[in-house]
Amino acid sequence: GMGTERTEKPAFRIRGMVRTAVMLGAGLAVGVIIRFFDLYTTNLGNMFSELSVWVFLGTVISVRSRTPFQAAGAVFGFCFGMLAAYYTTAQLTHSLYSPVMARGWWVFSLLTPLLGYCVWHAGGRGRAARLLAIGIIAVIPAAAVLLFDRLRGRDLLLMALTGAVLYREQRGRIRGKARCWRGGV
Repeated sequence: GMGTERTEKPAFRIRGMVRTAVMLGAGLAVGVIIRFFDLYTTNLGNMFSELSVWVFLGTVISVRSRTPFQAAGAVFGFCFGMLAAYYTTAQLTHSLYSPVMARGWWVFSLLTPLLGYCVWHAGGRGRAARLLAIGIIAVIPAAAVLLFDRLRGRDLLLMALTGAVLYREQRGRIRGKARCWRGGV
């Protein structure tokens, strides 16, 4: 009844805020690690400079959220934290980076709440969810070719992994489970 809904809502909101804070913390840690990948490795640094890995991670974060609004907050928290830590670490280590690339990533981060919201729906049922899932997977090769000159083996791997995550989530929801994976926040 009405009483149950009222008592669940504040806890639900708190859970969403906690998840966003956790994702912000995870993003901060990942940002520092990736900056050091850039400094001390070539392949890992390059991989994390491309969009495909972020599409995959954003998809995992989104579909693991209980609601599309939690997905929006979690993806934004992660992306914002990662970028803040990455560019702060770059400043502290006196590293060079492209201001144009930095602005591009910050603009992208402002879009992540909308993207997280949409990606959450791609884990649902029906034709719209399937079309969203296909669109998400198609972003990987399009970005690889348009932004980073060519499609690489890791892009194909990340396309397959992203597709598997979305397919698994869609199957779980069709079977009537609120979340396919256990422990979704």
